Amino acid sequence: AERGYASLNFNHAGTKLASVATAPDYMLTVWDWDQERVELHTKAFGQDVYSVSFSVDDDNRLVTSGTGHIRFWKIASTFTGLKLQGQIGKFGKVELSDISAFVELPDGKVISGTENGSLLLWEGGFMKCRFTREDGSSGHKGDVTYCYLDRKEGCVITGGADGFLRWWPFATMDSAEVDTDVTMDFSCE
Repeated sequence: AERGYASLNFNHAGTKLASVATAPDYMLTVWDWDQERVELHTKAFGQDVYSVSFSVDDDNRLVTSGTGHIRFWKIASTFTGLKLQGQIGKFGKVELSDISAFVELPDGKVISGTENGSLLLWEGGFMKCRFTREDGSSGHKGDVTYCYLDRKEGCVITGGADGFLRWWPFATMDSAEVDTDVTMDFSCE
């Protein structure tokens, strides 16, 4: 059977490559690019995985996302050698969603888009808050297809199926806090 790759991504140093295969196995593979060999290999998820990305700040962290999920990975040193340890994101009070795009922040938090246009902040595998525009609406109408952290300008840039690009203040997003007993929404624009 012919097997394709849903996503490929190099680490910051360019020494490792992460790939995720398409159906039926959805295997996440980390390759030692210089030695041309497989370094680590594990099942990423049971459904489509759209994207994989190494952390810019830590070559031992990766994120995958796709149909109904986001997953946070660490390359961990165990007594039997290196292992990929994955933690599935918990959506909590927010509706489960396909995730096409995400960006990792320097402190390890992750901002992801959703299929309904929301932007979510993740920390430690848990959804911390949902960002809204000043009028309370979602960041985009429809799927968020692009997320990028512009470190020089101090902003997060998102793009959606609605045809809009939006610039969000990084410092505000990174420090966002909500009382989850009251709301999951954080106004940020």
